[in-house]
Amino acid sequence: MNDALATRLAALGPEQRARLRAALPQQRPDSGELTPGQLRLWQVHHQVEGRPVDVVCQAVRLSGAPVDLGLLAERVRGFVTAHEALRTTFETSGDGTVRRVVHRELAPRLSRIRCADEAEAHAAAGRLAAEPFDLATGPLLRVALAEGPAAGLAWVLVAVHNLVFDAWSFELLLDELARETATPAPSRPFGSFVHDQASWLRGPDGRAGAAHWAAETADAPAPLPTDRPRDGRTRRTGKRIGFTLPASVADAVAASAKKEAATAYTGWLAVAWAAFAEFGGSEDTLLGTFTTGRNRPGTETVVGYLLNVLPVRLRDSGTGSHRDRVRAVRTATRAGLKHASYPGELIDAGRRVAGTHPLLDAVFVFDNLGADERRIQGAHVTTTDLDKGTARFDLTLAVYPGPDGVAGWLEFDTGLYDEATVRRLAERFTALAHTVAQEADQ
Repeated sequence: MNDALATRLAALGPEQRARLRAALPQQRPDSGELTPGQLRLWQVHHQVEGRPVDVVCQAVRLSGAPVDLGLLAERVRGFVTAHEALRTTFETSGDGTVRRVVHRELAPRLSRIRCADEAEAHAAAGRLAAEPFDLATGPLLRVALAEGPAAGLAWVLVAVHNLVFDAWSFELLLDELARETATPAPSRPFGSFVHDQASWLRGPDGRAGAAHWAAETADAPAPLPTDRPRDGRTRRTGKRIGFTLPASVADAVAASAKKEAATAYTGWLAVAWAAFAEFGGSEDTLLGTFTTGRNRPGTETVVGYLLNVLPVRLRDSGTGSHRDRVRAVRTATRAGLKHASYPGELIDAGRRVAGTHPLLDAVFVFDNLGADERRIQGAHVTTTDLDKGTARFDLTLAVYPGPDGVAGWLEFDTGLYDEATVRRLAERFTALAHTVAQEADQ
């Protein structure tokens, strides 16, 4: 501290000192407590015997320009240094309590390999994810930097446990790899989010959230029918049925939503509702939906598992038209948006699903985080979320919009569903989307 600053501080009165302390950021001790979402993931990890149910597995294809894989390795290491979540392990005490342990240093598992083609790269990423993660020792981030058969082709293969990482975190990692300057992006520790979330839950907004979601899930419909009974002992072996839809259909769904002052997400959720309502035999449908968990100031720079899975209750479809469904979805999601910070694991609902989530059996995913074109060292970036042969929920319907239309998949638990059943559901979803486009043309 220089003399001038010391003199000025010494001259401050008690009230001025108090105001200064209040304005300065406080370094709070980290209790190591897990968020409700993390606690569920920890329990699932042990329930499925370490299989990669809650593991992010992404293949990042870099094409069109040579890249310096050594520099990318440095960026990965720097990213881990900057974000405490990636230097975290989990320990269990004698009474069964789980806590986070943040290490000053915990290097990621980083390797260099060669891949002859896309299939070989994807297979290598799958092996990274399939090897069981030791939550007590870590590291929980694995990255393989793969040279391709030519100078203008390479891959960054990422496998990381969801306990310390989510889809938004992946985008922050890509931002770091693409950064041109030597100065790292600003970051905020995950522990501060845990503290703030706990404080928020104890306050009036937390209580309002609890009341909202309890009312929203009251007398909720039964879970969707399955080909085999739910017994809660599933290993979550899964499979995906992929589908694509042309840009004309994607544009029509987005345009139909825009006419009702709604987003493309709302339009696609309305299509999903129609498909699941037919499948379950009831308009009253309860689906899970993901929120980023980053709606409070400062959380946009936090790496970790902030993702929140919340229910959306869809009941009154009016005439059953797509327009009426969009309006109903818009109303339900806007009401829920006010309480999106409330952890889905804490919702007090009478319905319980035997499986890996206490409330939800079917989930809708709309992911447009990577829709914008991105380049790393001049190379074009293409990301692929890889099928790990697992199922996080009984059914997960994912929609990924892009410049050429929509790619997506319907993931299912093979212990509960036959492939033919799920294929019919996927075909019905795409048929309903085509119907929206046909009605728009008329």
